[in-house]
Order: sequence, then C-alpha cells, then structure tokens
Amino acid sequence: MTANSLSLPQANLKIALWQIEADSMSSSDLYVWIANSGLPDDIAIRLHELASSTKKVGNKVISIGKIILIKIIEFIKAHPYLSTGVALGAAVGLLVNAIPFIGQFLAPLATVLGITIGAIAGHRLDKRRQGKEVYDVGILGITEEIIEIAKEFFQLLIEVFILVFQEITTT
Repeated sequence: MTANSLSLPQANLKIALWQIEADSMSSSDLYVWIANSGLPDDIAIRLHELASSTKKVGNKVISIGKIILIKIIEFIKAHPYLSTGVALGAAVGLLVNAIPFIGQFLAPLATVLGITIGAIAGHRLDKRRQGKEVYDVGILGITEEIIEIAKEFFQLLIEVFILVFQEITTT
C-alpha cells in the first residue's frame, strides 16, 4: 500500500475505527498486557505513558499512543516467532550486561545483534508458518528481511497518519 492507495475519506474512516478500538480498551487493560508481556518494569511504565499520548486532529482528540500500542499488540500476535526472536535477542543483551567488568561495554553491541538476528530468524519462521518461501542469499537476504519487517508493521499506520495530518496542515 502506498500513500496514493488510500483516499482521505478512507484514511479518516480508518483512524475513526482505530479511535473506537482505542476507546474500547482502557489504559489499565493495556498496562496489564504490557506488564504481563515480560518486558522490564521501566519499559512497561514508558509504554503506559505512551498510551496516554493524544493528538488534536481538527476538532477531535485522537488517542495516538493507544492506537500505536494496539497496533503493536496486533503485530506481535500476528508474528509470534518474530516477537519471540526479539525478546530472546534482548535477553542476550541483558545476560551479556551481567558479565563482570566487560559486560557493560559489550551489552549494547550484543543487544543490537541479538535483537536483529532474533527478529530476522523469527520473521523467517513466521513466513514459513504462513507457507511463504524463505531464501538464503547472504547479506541481501538479511537486508530484505529487515525491510519486510519494518514495511509490514509501519505501512498502513504511516499511510493513514500522513493523509490525516496532511489534511490538517493544509486547512
């Protein structure tokens, strides 16, 4: 989907439906999901703060933070192996950080590599589960996987936000 595939009325309808979904889920429900997802408490608190973020769009107030969190939750549920791979990669970073003396220096690199490798491996498992073919072509294949992950998650969300907020800035 590109920015030209949705019309402004379609984008407004999408964001209105997302707002209804956000209104139907309380902040405490989101916090419980975040807290039970195994994330560290400081991240859970930051995500809970994100859930309370709003943006005034015309004469309406949109719960942008809740919408983004709900979309993240939907993405995680639709891609369980990818989510597990990211969580395992983050755990590797935490474990490396626990190494005396050198852990604090190696942890950032281990975390980035662990999350990236975990996300790619999980994405490939999700693709196989969906019956799609996975190609192993070295660095190009890995780069393609990273692009697919980002595109799949952000595509519709960004498209809708661009169309809706573009209308506000031009009026």
